[in-house]
Amino acid sequence: MKICKIKFKNIHALKGEHAIDFENGILGEAGLFVITGATGTGKSTILDIITLALYNKIPRIEKSISEKIIEEEGVILTKNAPDCYAEVEYEVKGKRYLSSWSIRRTRTGTLASRKQELTELETGTILVSSVNEVVAENERIIGLNYNQFVQSMILAQGQFSKLLLAKKDDRNALLEEITGSSIYRKIGRAVFQRFRGVEDAVKTQEIKMGETVLLTDELLKAIQDEILEKKPLFIANEVKQKELEKKKALKESILKNKHKKQLNLKEWDAFLVEKNEASSQEKQLEVHDTVVVFKDQMLQIEGADKTTSELTVAIEKGKQGVVDFEITKKELIKAAAALIGTAVTEEKLEVLLEDFRKKVVALQNVEKDILNEAKQEVVRIESKLQELKAYGIILIAGENLSGDIEQELKTIEAEITRKGIATIEAIRTKKDELSKLVLPANQLIGNRKLYDEKKKGIAELKSKIKKQFSEINDFIASQKLQKEALDVLLPIVEKAKIELEDWKQRKSLDQHRADLEPDKPCPLCGSLSHPYAQHAEDVLVSTLQDKFDELTKKSEALNKEGLLIEAKKSSAQASNAKDELDLEKREADLQIAENEIATLCSQLNWYKEDTLEKWEAEFTALQQDQTSLDKLEKYLQAKVVLTDLEKINSKYLVLKAAYLQAKETLSTVYNKKDINTDVSDLTRKFSLCLADISSLTAQLVEFTANRDKTIALKEELLAVLMPELQKREIDSLEILKSKILEEAMASQIRKKLQSIKDNEIRLQTSLKAIEETLVEEERLNDAAVTLEELNLALPKLIQMNAELQKQIWDLEQRIEIDSQNKLKQKSNQEILEALNKDLALWSKMNLLIGDAQGKKFSNFVQDLTLKQLLEYGNQRLRGFSDRYLLDVANDSDGLKVIDTYMGNTKRSVSSLSGGETFKLSLALAFGLSDLAARNVEIESLFIDEGFGSLDPESLDQAISILENMQNETNKSIGIISHVGELKDRIGSKIKLVRTGAGYSTIEIE
Repeated sequence: MKICKIKFKNIHALKGEHAIDFENGILGEAGLFVITGATGTGKSTILDIITLALYNKIPRIEKSISEKIIEEEGVILTKNAPDCYAEVEYEVKGKRYLSSWSIRRTRTGTLASRKQELTELETGTILVSSVNEVVAENERIIGLNYNQFVQSMILAQGQFSKLLLAKKDDRNALLEEITGSSIYRKIGRAVFQRFRGVEDAVKTQEIKMGETVLLTDELLKAIQDEILEKKPLFIANEVKQKELEKKKALKESILKNKHKKQLNLKEWDAFLVEKNEASSQEKQLEVHDTVVVFKDQMLQIEGADKTTSELTVAIEKGKQGVVDFEITKKELIKAAAALIGTAVTEEKLEVLLEDFRKKVVALQNVEKDILNEAKQEVVRIESKLQELKAYGIILIAGENLSGDIEQELKTIEAEITRKGIATIEAIRTKKDELSKLVLPANQLIGNRKLYDEKKKGIAELKSKIKKQFSEINDFIASQKLQKEALDVLLPIVEKAKIELEDWKQRKSLDQHRADLEPDKPCPLCGSLSHPYAQHAEDVLVSTLQDKFDELTKKSEALNKEGLLIEAKKSSAQASNAKDELDLEKREADLQIAENEIATLCSQLNWYKEDTLEKWEAEFTALQQDQTSLDKLEKYLQAKVVLTDLEKINSKYLVLKAAYLQAKETLSTVYNKKDINTDVSDLTRKFSLCLADISSLTAQLVEFTANRDKTIALKEELLAVLMPELQKREIDSLEILKSKILEEAMASQIRKKLQSIKDNEIRLQTSLKAIEETLVEEERLNDAAVTLEELNLALPKLIQMNAELQKQIWDLEQRIEIDSQNKLKQKSNQEILEALNKDLALWSKMNLLIGDAQGKKFSNFVQDLTLKQLLEYGNQRLRGFSDRYLLDVANDSDGLKVIDTYMGNTKRSVSSLSGGETFKLSLALAFGLSDLAARNVEIESLFIDEGFGSLDPESLDQAISILENMQNETNKSIGIISHVGELKDRIGSKIKLVRTGAGYSTIEIE
């Protein structure tokens, strides 16, 4: 992956549009270049632009860039700038892509949503344009996510030593993120979770199996025997129960049928009454059936009467409607005349209205065109007013704007005359001259402050060294006194020891003395005389022991005191030696700082002997001159804008007058809201009125004809119907209508008569059936037993049988449950065996790679990755120095360094000096870049790290390494630094130069 070009606008301190081409021109030919500039000029901004355009992130902010972060953190967008963008053109496997990022402020001052886009340059195809999709697609094409990209291509400030000094867990987490191997942590967690899951399943299954209780063979046989004993009794009782139930049912049926017979006789009496009452309705129905044939003719005649009446009403209503519409037509003609302002006839109304509409629309268009043109000028005026705000001039659009512009121009001319500088080029030349003084002046003041601090530190260190010498002498004197006391005490201790041992030996012979007998030889010496046979006192030995113990404690205390004094003396001597070396280095640094101050004073023509306060005053004067020139430059730029604004405002005033004239002309012709609506409404209403008059006239003709036809039809129907009615002695339609029943009532009567007939048949049939049934039931009835006796005996038998059935069912259920439990237990055993087999597998897997956080497997993999990384790093390190190699100790949390100059001794990397740490960190960073880019060809590398901790020899080695790397790999390598030797050694430079108002510009040389 190769970074070809970047283009950006208003990012951090780099105001305006800028572009850097890394593959053509000076940078492309050199390959190795330095990015240099004063602190805060925007060196690291170049790296921010690359990661912002590709990944929507920058190294100095942990989170992805959002509108909220830009507002709260004050990053990315240059202060007071309306918009910004970042574009990166890069190449991967021969294909070129353009990834862009941009954001702008709305008119209200809030940030609009950022935009991102990825384009394939060869075809011009926009691959993706959504924010999240652009980042994901860049990761896919490049083959590196943001963290991998930063570690392999952009080595940012503070990152070099991060991996070198990290603890094991932090280091593994970092490697995991860089190499994208988090899958191993997930696998470790998944194995642990699977193991726990299977383990819990085994425990659950064992508990489940323990809850199942099986019947013993003896208990099972006892249950089966009990069932065989109870079943015959249950069957016999069941037969007896059915016989009694049958007898009971027969007796109950006899009683029921006798009751039915009585009810049937009562129902027959009621039926006869109902039958008599229905005879009158039957006659009414017979009359209805003879005349109902004339119902349709009667209804037709009634319908004709109704239609005639309705048509008469409609004819009257239509006549009134025609009169109303004629009045409306006259009112519409009058309204049209009032609108146009002239007389209008019915024939010319629409033509005159259309001509008037066109005239008004033409006047409105003239007014609108003038207004739109005036609004455009207002927008231009607002734009110019906004431009003037950037130059500190606040004007307000209005009647007084012309006078305000004239006053501002006079003020600017007066300032130009006062300063005697009339062009921006002259101002910038003067500012460049001042900048050449401001930078060294600022550096001089900083160096002076640093010099004073160093001088103060040297004085404090000298005082400390003097105090250390005094302490060391005190320790030597204490050691001498301690040694003299010990020389006196040691012989006394030795003498006490010998004396104590002698008396202990004598005491050990006391027992033997007690066994000696007079005139018998001593078993030890053979003497026949025993002068000390009497018991020796223990008091002397105890006293000697106490004395010896006390002397021994004093001796040990003196030895301990001596060791403590020696340790303190050694520590003080080591600290003193270190501080003397530090003092020597500080004095050398102080001399260098003094030489730099002298050089800068000579460059500025300032006196070295002057006070810091005087230098600061002169520096403030330079800054004030810069501020004054910045203000004048803004005045000159504002003058151009004010001149343009004056012209625009003059044009706007002319347009405003023309608009007022056009508006007045229009109001004399038409002063309402909408001419199109007014004309359209009048035309539409007039057309509808004419149509309604025509429609009503036609309807009146049609209604009159229909009424005449309906009257004729009625006369024809009466001529046919009335002779037939007179034959049946019916003289009018009213009498006919009274004899015809409603269809619902006629139907109801028919149903009632049919129900009476059906009921008669039912009652006769039912009575006959009941009597026949009673005869048969009396024949079968057992008179030997009564119903009351059966009601007493049967419940007892049913209860007994139910209890027997329940007992048998319970016994059979126990056998059934036992059978099911045996099958279930067999199935559970098979499941448990399978789970135990699974547990054995996952237990081994968990032992090897599983744990709750997934660290075990991840650490194993990352340890392998670390070995590869150290191989890459040591290869790079050999180019710096043949003294050190990086290694990792299994029993240590951090990395170790092998010092080949000290017999390959190992020590912690935290013990390295600042320069050594930087060299090892740089080598490891290059190794990390090689490791992270194993599957990606890296052709661009940017290093943003201070080289100031290196001594001249190490700095020279570092530059040589970078030059060799660039020559061997043909990579484009950029170094961000302000170290003088680095800038002098590397010819190609991207210089960031501070301009006025705190902004910077880019120069390539």
